[in-house]
Amino acid sequence: MDKRALQSYAVWAKNNLENQIEVSLKTLGINSEKDIKEARRVGEYTIIDGDSNSYPGDLKNKRDSIVRLIQTDGYKQVIEEFAYTWFNRIVALRFMEVHDFLPHGFRVLSSRDGGFEPEILKNVAFLKNDLKLDVDHVNSLKSQGKIDEAYRYVLFRQCKALSGILPMLFNEDSDYLELLLPKALLKGETFITKLMEIGEEDFLNDVEVMGWLYQFYISQKKDAVFASKEIITKDTLPAVTQLFTPDWIVRYMAENSVGRIWMESYPNSALKSAMKYFVDAEEDNSASVYKNVNPEELRIIEPCCGSGHILVYIFDLLYKMYEEHGYQAREIPTLILKNNLVGLDVDRRAAQLAAFSLVMKARSKNARFFNSTYYIEPQVYDIWDARAAISSDYKKQIEDLHLLNSEQIKEIEWLVETFRHGKTIGSLLKIDSRKNLAKIKESLDLIDSTAVHNLFNGNFLNEGMKCLYRLVRQAEILASKYDALVTNPPYRAVSSMEQVVKDYAVAWYGNSKTDLFSMFIENSFSMTKAAGYSAFMTPYTWMFIKSYQLLREEIVSKKHMQGLIQLEYSAFEEATVPICTFVLRNLKNNQCGTFFRLTEFLGGMAVQEAKFLEALKCDVDYKYLRSTDSFELIEGMPLSYWINEEGAKAFKEKNLAYYTDPKCGLKTGITEKYVLTWQEVSFADIGFGFGDRPSAQRSGKKWFPVSDGQEFRKWYGNNYDVVYWHNDGYEIRHLYCDNGKLKSRPQNMDYYFKPCLTWSALTSKALSLRYSPVGNIISGAGYGLFSSDKVLLPIMAVLNSSIAKYYASCISETLNFEVGVLAKIPIHKNIFDNTELVDLVQENIALAKTEWDNYEISFEFSKHPLIGSSRYLENCFENWSEYAKQRYERVSFNEDRINQILIDAYDVADSINYIADDTEITLRFASKEVDIKSLISYLVGVEMGRYSLDVEGIAFAGGEWNPMKYVTYQPDNDGIIPVYTQLGMQDGLTARIIRLIKHIYGEDTYRENIDFIAEALGKNTNESSEETLNRYLNEGFYADHVKMYQKRPIYWMFSSGKSGAFKCLVYLHRYSEDTLAIINSKYFLNESARINAEVEETRLLLEAAEGREKLRLEKLYKSLTAKQKEMLEYGQVLDHMANQYIPLDLDDGVKVNYAKFQDIEIVNDNGVKVKKDLLVPIK
Repeated sequence: MDKRALQSYAVWAKNNLENQIEVSLKTLGINSEKDIKEARRVGEYTIIDGDSNSYPGDLKNKRDSIVRLIQTDGYKQVIEEFAYTWFNRIVALRFMEVHDFLPHGFRVLSSRDGGFEPEILKNVAFLKNDLKLDVDHVNSLKSQGKIDEAYRYVLFRQCKALSGILPMLFNEDSDYLELLLPKALLKGETFITKLMEIGEEDFLNDVEVMGWLYQFYISQKKDAVFASKEIITKDTLPAVTQLFTPDWIVRYMAENSVGRIWMESYPNSALKSAMKYFVDAEEDNSASVYKNVNPEELRIIEPCCGSGHILVYIFDLLYKMYEEHGYQAREIPTLILKNNLVGLDVDRRAAQLAAFSLVMKARSKNARFFNSTYYIEPQVYDIWDARAAISSDYKKQIEDLHLLNSEQIKEIEWLVETFRHGKTIGSLLKIDSRKNLAKIKESLDLIDSTAVHNLFNGNFLNEGMKCLYRLVRQAEILASKYDALVTNPPYRAVSSMEQVVKDYAVAWYGNSKTDLFSMFIENSFSMTKAAGYSAFMTPYTWMFIKSYQLLREEIVSKKHMQGLIQLEYSAFEEATVPICTFVLRNLKNNQCGTFFRLTEFLGGMAVQEAKFLEALKCDVDYKYLRSTDSFELIEGMPLSYWINEEGAKAFKEKNLAYYTDPKCGLKTGITEKYVLTWQEVSFADIGFGFGDRPSAQRSGKKWFPVSDGQEFRKWYGNNYDVVYWHNDGYEIRHLYCDNGKLKSRPQNMDYYFKPCLTWSALTSKALSLRYSPVGNIISGAGYGLFSSDKVLLPIMAVLNSSIAKYYASCISETLNFEVGVLAKIPIHKNIFDNTELVDLVQENIALAKTEWDNYEISFEFSKHPLIGSSRYLENCFENWSEYAKQRYERVSFNEDRINQILIDAYDVADSINYIADDTEITLRFASKEVDIKSLISYLVGVEMGRYSLDVEGIAFAGGEWNPMKYVTYQPDNDGIIPVYTQLGMQDGLTARIIRLIKHIYGEDTYRENIDFIAEALGKNTNESSEETLNRYLNEGFYADHVKMYQKRPIYWMFSSGKSGAFKCLVYLHRYSEDTLAIINSKYFLNESARINAEVEETRLLLEAAEGREKLRLEKLYKSLTAKQKEMLEYGQVLDHMANQYIPLDLDDGVKVNYAKFQDIEIVNDNGVKVKKDLLVPIK
């Protein structure tokens, strides 16, 4: 199946149809909800105000139907509904014609001979009776060349003809849809011709294609709803929750619920060999509840049926059961739809497709299914609310009929109130079991058979009664008990839903009110029979997180877990949540369920399926047999099925919360103002190494290092940021909202500046702790564990080991390591006396610190590691590479040894491998490209005066300039270095870097060194090494610099624009109010004059040139004049800004200061507004 082609078509068709339908509405004088022109019947014609045309008389009634819908549902909603109705109809017709399911046998959209006209249009004479065609009318239109008009007529008659067997898609009451069918159908790019571009084979691969088309059709709306971050309503819920369930998971759920019922009843059934995903269980069949089952007695519901994928596969299973029981093949489809399957959904579109899919499945099994002898409409319904009954004033109308007593009316009132929000709550609605639904239906039958229509009750007796009958049917379905419930429910936090959903969740779903999917799990207990099955595909968060604990407790204490498959975190590409699929049984027994842990197998659903099937055939270490009772061993009852009895014993030990109290840190209230990267501010204003608040306050320093989590990294590092804590944080501690409430949260201040262990709560990998030294403040974005080193270092060993990974996954399989998760990790008492463990931790901290300090992102960076060990850069890199390799291997060895010690202490050698995962060793190897680029960054820093060859670490980053730090090599005298595209400009950045390379490594080794640099930068063919360096400094350096400094660059690239006619780098910390004036007078005007001269010279040469030379010069001249124009505009903006002498306050941070030079608008000498960025935009 070509899913890309399906997606491309579905998205295009949706937009095209909605646009075409809006055009059709405007043609009818319907411009919006508030702008609807008056229409009236005049004789045999319909007249619309403001339209000189006259239309057929019957258009008035059709148009009135459309207007009523718009007044009820809204203009945009009606356009969406009309569009998806035609979309569903056309793809359904395509499916039917490809499978030759159309009763008359002709194709409606295409022609088997490849002709332009569809077969249905070529054969109108044969279809006169079937489609009730006016053949003369069709032939007349064709003779006039009005092919599309003729086809529209025939196509709509075909839709009406299908209303009997496919009312869910071809409703006979929707004549008004004819008015909204696009004018162009067969010529050009239309939603029919584009559909024909999709391979026919995609429609031959069963009805699954319908589900994919629908999911892709609503994908744009889904993205828009997510982007809006607005409350989810009944109108937007379908778009954000419709997910197509992978085929193999559908089969797993169906075979291990519906299929298991059959196997329990008939253990020797041949059906088992047909169920590829069926899991043999160690069950005592002598105690089976299901015995001698008659397939007609089985009742299965899909309460969130979507487009019907699950129902269609269960149909196949049931068909085999009927066959095995000796039923006639032609009878089976009818019996299945009559007796076995029920589907519900809040989304009308999805329910239409689900019903259609079942009809198609029935037709594929019985070629005569469309005959009245066999045809039956599927029991698939979109759930209605009571709006139509309420709007018909049902209560007053019933009272006025004087047919029912007060008790009967109250029962109908109960029905209406139950479904008042039916479209919002959906199949989660609870039906009062004490109500007699049969009696309510009898009351409705009495009204229907007795009431006399009059001018005042017409709406009630038509639309109101239709709604009430539908509500009774829905109540009957929801009140029934089923042998199996199989579904992939919506995944949506209740907190993101309308208030009515929140209130309903609290009132009816106390154990599962966190998310819709968990509410469906709880609801399955009341919807299935005693000993019935429920099968789900859901996020696996419910297995571990505290908010689902009550649900887990109910399952563990009262239900049986038949089996579960836990998928790899990102295996389900259709959703950004980790997924599991499982089967529950509505009884309690002591038998073992079968669990599969596929979390380690990357590669998507294909790999997951293959690993599951492998586990069914072979002994594997990711398959577990566990009784539901075993989950009671761990507090909170996480479903940690992979932990054995020995591993569970550790939870009897004291946990981390006993030894150290995790603390949450400072929340400033305005992070972007009070938390900056340390490179942004003046280095002289940062206070390092202060052990407590009083000494920090006495220092007068403004900024202090802050530990705020950041990315996955172990042992040491991530020290990027500083926090504004001047005068003991007076400004933050007195930051109030307008209402007088404290905006900041300066909590746990006694722990500020104390050494601790810190970590990131949310991570893309595993848990990773780092040592935060004396002098740091813990921020609200990170957490800290505080105690003495005697306690902290052994605990750090545990938390950075495979032991913590193992036990943390038992508590929570998400990648969110909140305090509550860490607090429960068991800490073995013997670790505190193990000196080897402490030594290993201390060595890893030291090694991680040296690695962190090798790069200029560290405030303890001293000098670049490629300087000093040799005069040849290649040798320097080899030495550095070997050193980095040995350091990495030492940390890896230490982590393995830590794992060994802890595995022995916890006695879990059978469950955990001591070898550390290479992807979780957070030190890195040398990289020629990365390290050469970082060397160039360092050399730029030397040129700017940030670093010096005479002192280690920061030489200048604010404060007082000290010329004595620059003895052997002088930096640029103003911190402004032009960047030229051409070589040979001696004041340019490339020339300066080349001189610096010669100064550091020697003139005699220059050629070898510049060639090594060029090779690392990706030297192009026919390019000199100097040209490679120049290309990188022009095209790559600034982007790398912005990335390294987390979009807070310290070297700012002034640039005239895309052509790069003028560029220069300015060191932020050497900026002054005169900097722009210096750029203008010293650098920009000179470069502008040079370009002007080059333009004139090229013009003169062009006048005399001929042939190829003339073409070359024309191209050059065009480029130069573009640069000239760019320079002219840039110069006007630069001059304007230079005259303002703009000051910068480093304490405002790069974002605020950078913005002062962007998006500048002035009026030039010609009176035209010019808007320019002085700096390269940061994306």
